[in-house]
Amino acid sequence: MKKDEWRLLWPFYLMALGAASFSVTLPVWMIFFQHKFTFTQISFAVSVQALAAILLEIPAGAAADLFGRKFSVVAGVSLQGLLWSALPFINSWSLLYAAFFLMGGLRALESGADKAWIVDWLKCNGKGDLIHDMFIKIQSLSSAGLIISSLLASLLLFFFEIEILFFVQGCGYLIEGLFLFFFAKEESGKREKINNGLIHNTLRTSKEGVYLLCKNKSLLYLVLATAFAVCLKDFGCLAWQPLLVEMSLPAEYLGVAFSIISLTGIVTPFFSKKLLEKIGREKHYLAFTTFVEFITLLLLYFVNKPFFTLALIVYLSVTVLSDLQAPVGSRYFQALIPGSLRATMGSVQAMIFAAFSLVITVIGGHIMDMKGPKTAIMYFSFFLIPSAVFYLRIKNRAPDHP
Repeated sequence: MKKDEWRLLWPFYLMALGAASFSVTLPVWMIFFQHKFTFTQISFAVSVQALAAILLEIPAGAAADLFGRKFSVVAGVSLQGLLWSALPFINSWSLLYAAFFLMGGLRALESGADKAWIVDWLKCNGKGDLIHDMFIKIQSLSSAGLIISSLLASLLLFFFEIEILFFVQGCGYLIEGLFLFFFAKEESGKREKINNGLIHNTLRTSKEGVYLLCKNKSLLYLVLATAFAVCLKDFGCLAWQPLLVEMSLPAEYLGVAFSIISLTGIVTPFFSKKLLEKIGREKHYLAFTTFVEFITLLLLYFVNKPFFTLALIVYLSVTVLSDLQAPVGSRYFQALIPGSLRATMGSVQAMIFAAFSLVITVIGGHIMDMKGPKTAIMYFSFFLIPSAVFYLRIKNRAPDHP
């Protein structure tokens, strides 16, 4: 580590590892709710959660600026802990929608403010040069934590009912909130007041971002290509768990399966650079990996109960391809936008992704109720065709330094 890095960042590093390590519901939450609600109801709840995050993003950011990033993050994390502990007691669809909407709002309170808190803390201590290293290590620690949480979930399911996972995750969030409150520090600079001018500037900058997207065809094609691919990935978060269980994988082993897959995600992105050098241009790289992903998903047609191992191989292959795409796609996106609009274009892109995902998630849940998760995933794999086509329509090449 570099000088003063551990002294300044140890609470945030432990937070990243601990938060991911306590996320024990991730491998099985869909299976739990599947016993109470239809796929359509669950998918609509997920859409409501995303909608809440979109609607409350600006008010949540304003709260963080007004009361402090530490207050925003600690409040968001702690309240999520209470909500996670209450989820097992929800039995009506109206309460489910309300809980997921509240969860989306609480995540908006936390997300964004956490990164701004750490960056401001480093800058006020004259250590802005640590920002890049900090993000790399937090990502690595989060990946390691997901492996721990997946294995812990499987271990707990051998001795307890699935409800215990929600209490463990809820307690984990509460511990994280208390830990940050007592040990993490915040810079004490003057906070920006929330006023009509700030809101006006935010709206004006957002309009500039939309205008740039419409004017820059290469950027527009890239965002549309990624949006179609994101539809499938977001829907996969709902469909893969029940599909694997449908293929006879015991639910208590889902954590083991996801931990192995998470392990490959730590090393896979490092191969993207060499593969890109062999293929040449970014658009060809992204189109090729997208088409291979499409063909791989079609192989699910030949997978039937009880051969869950084959379904796992398909899922692992798709995950590897996604990990190969992510660093190249992110760098390509950053290379096509001016530095002054990076944050704005990131928000515009996120809004477009959310709009696509909201519609597709609800439709996908209905198809899962009618046809099952395997058929639904195969149907949505065809979204990768327009994705590959939009990639190929991009004309601009990424510069060496975005």
